[in-house]
Amino acid sequence: MSSLFNLLKTSEKSLRLGRLTLIKNQEQKVLDTPNLLAYTSRGCVPHLTPDNLSSIPLIGAINVTLEHFIDVQPPPSTQFPYGIHKFLNFEEYLVFIDVRDPGNLNLMSNNTDKHVSVYTAHGVRQVTSDSYIKYMNIYKPDIFVSLVDNIADEAPSLKRVKRSVDRTLRWLDDAIYHEGAQVFGVLTGHKNQEERIRSAQETAKRNVAGFVLNGKCLGSTSRECVDILKPSINHLPPNKPRLVYGLGTPEDILLGVSEGIDLFDTSYVLKMTNAGNAFVFSLDIKNDLDSFNRQQQIISLWDINYQNDARPLLAGCQCYSCKNHTRAYVHHLLNTHEMLATVLLMSHNLFHYTKFFKDIRESINQDMFSLKVEQFFRVYSDGEKEQKNLSSIILN
Repeated sequence: MSSLFNLLKTSEKSLRLGRLTLIKNQEQKVLDTPNLLAYTSRGCVPHLTPDNLSSIPLIGAINVTLEHFIDVQPPPSTQFPYGIHKFLNFEEYLVFIDVRDPGNLNLMSNNTDKHVSVYTAHGVRQVTSDSYIKYMNIYKPDIFVSLVDNIADEAPSLKRVKRSVDRTLRWLDDAIYHEGAQVFGVLTGHKNQEERIRSAQETAKRNVAGFVLNGKCLGSTSRECVDILKPSINHLPPNKPRLVYGLGTPEDILLGVSEGIDLFDTSYVLKMTNAGNAFVFSLDIKNDLDSFNRQQQIISLWDINYQNDARPLLAGCQCYSCKNHTRAYVHHLLNTHEMLATVLLMSHNLFHYTKFFKDIRESINQDMFSLKVEQFFRVYSDGEKEQKNLSSIILN
């Protein structure tokens, strides 16, 4: 398998418009960036069957988590001889495998030189470098992430941080020798700027297809998280994609894009769906800027005000849910605890997020990103002070 990442457009504010192309067995898969990886749990996009998923045309890549498969040994999925794409019925998508669940990165006990600890349905399991590569040889994903020694301590010693970087680089070297898939290297270093730079520089020297940055638990706000990650980002080559975990809200996405991030996980979409919420925000705001009224980003279909609302979840949305059902019906389904409620909400929310990323790409291509961000915060932030703070975080 070969991969190529082309930067189609850049700007002085770190904005990047790109295209990731993978060629496998003379078949080509293309993913335009910035973009999302569809989040999965136990090998499926939650609440959606493959037929439901195929009705969302802009999804091109799926994020699969190893720790969801190894609670039983040997994992039944490794007994299937035709690879992970066919096992999960994801043959039309780019399949990306990581060890940990990006939506539930529980802090684990310290790793050792020989293994990392992961959380499964049957408790904690250990994954060695050799066993991980063995799984990847069986699964044959398009891309997988090398093992990382994440630090559980809030204030680790410098010695511990350096050990984390060294272990992660050693496991990356093991993974690069794997044939048949592209490898993303993980950047670590906790909150230590010098070690984050060393991790980025050393990882960039390797033959990796891209980079992963985990922002969870690194700051109390998204801005603090990104500021901790920036020393890593600033020392990466421009010609390879960057994936970040821990940035999920629309504001987080806009912040990450403004700092040069290309790929994002979508566990936030599941969180909102499980809460009974529907996305109604938009980056494509048509009104005159002076006439904007503040609006909601999401609506809760639990709200009794929707019990007789015959409108779709979002006017003009072309997803299956909005073309066929009403807010009142979804409200009814939630109150009667019918599973179809989350099916319809997930279908809408994931469709909506793919369109949000498409609008981001179009705004970068048209040199309109800064204006769109300003409009977005003017419409969706709570109060003038907050909107100025949030937009200045991204635009300045």
